[in-house]
Amino acid sequence: MVKMTGGFGPISISELTGLLSQVAAHQAQQLQHAVLHDVQYRAGHYYAIAEVHAHPPDGPTRKIYYGLTTANVPAEAHGHHATVAGTNIFVWQHPTDPLLPGLGLAATPTQVQRHFAPNRELTGLHTVIYRPMNRAVFQAQFAPRYPAGLSETLFLKVLRAGEAQPLYTLHWLLASAGVPVVEPVTPPVADVLALAGGHGMPLGEYTRMEGVKNRFDPLELVDILDRFPPQVMQLPHRPSWADRHHEFIRAAQVAMPHQHDRLQRLGARLERAHQGLALGPLVPTHGDLYEAHILIDPVTGRVRHVLDVDGAGPGYRVDDFACLIGHLAVLGHHDPTPWGWQAAMRTFNRLTPHANPKTLAVRAAAVVVSLIPSYQPDDEARSRGEAYLDRAEALLQLA
Repeated sequence: MVKMTGGFGPISISELTGLLSQVAAHQAQQLQHAVLHDVQYRAGHYYAIAEVHAHPPDGPTRKIYYGLTTANVPAEAHGHHATVAGTNIFVWQHPTDPLLPGLGLAATPTQVQRHFAPNRELTGLHTVIYRPMNRAVFQAQFAPRYPAGLSETLFLKVLRAGEAQPLYTLHWLLASAGVPVVEPVTPPVADVLALAGGHGMPLGEYTRMEGVKNRFDPLELVDILDRFPPQVMQLPHRPSWADRHHEFIRAAQVAMPHQHDRLQRLGARLERAHQGLALGPLVPTHGDLYEAHILIDPVTGRVRHVLDVDGAGPGYRVDDFACLIGHLAVLGHHDPTPWGWQAAMRTFNRLTPHANPKTLAVRAAAVVVSLIPSYQPDDEARSRGEAYLDRAEALLQLA
């Protein structure tokens, strides 16, 4: 009997099992077991990774990974089209992602060593993040250059076609302006950008370890953002996470139907709060400035590196601040001491001289809405959804 764990949006477990059985059969495999990982809901479409255990008629079981999406894919994409319960779905075998041409290179050890460190021994390669049809990051570890030396870590960022070279240029532009970004190791290869490993520990981990009253001063971020050069204003303007609050309210309502009315009220409050909201002037921004992208020196509390500048461009300074506060607010949400919320409030109070307090509270609340899990198949995910909803409402109370 085939076992299946997890559901996929509007498609039931039994329907998904049947689809994956068909896909396996096309490869002369018989499905034995499947598990869904990292189900995501983005802009009205579902994405996921299926870990499939299957075997040929007379052979041993092997593990295969498939990507799934309800989104449209390019006509030339290699995979399996199907319509299940009236929903179009596309399935492809990893790593032939329809929109990430470099995924196969970054996921193959021999290719990584050949292109990024031909004279080094690759000792480890694993996936840090994979968002189907969006981006992926792999961590590659290499043996020390010298006896008793330290191993070296590279991060391989897999991007959509045409995005790697501009990001390579942006990293050098920011570095030359004194922004503490990590440096590219080589020019991009097949839309894969290799970046040096950053130094320090993520701000969230540092805060949890050191406590809320630590040596990190949020005002240091003001100085770092002030260093972003004016050329950043020539990059495309992208909606911030807060700008998309309507989309994320709808996604949360799908994931939490029992909280539909409460979410509707929250969405209406956000809509009213945004009327006439003073966002300030357009300036160069990071675009995704949250605690995991800020590496802190654990001794001094100073910022060592700022990561993931893919979203840099013209925007509102308050949205960079709100992004950080919103992410901090949900950390440790079930710990005995609400250290994440306390860190968010400390950061809020430190940054309000540099941003309109009402605007900061409203935009931070909208960021928290974007963090509500859009897929809640178990008690842990449902508990997170409830806690994040509480945090969003609490931030809006500050406006």
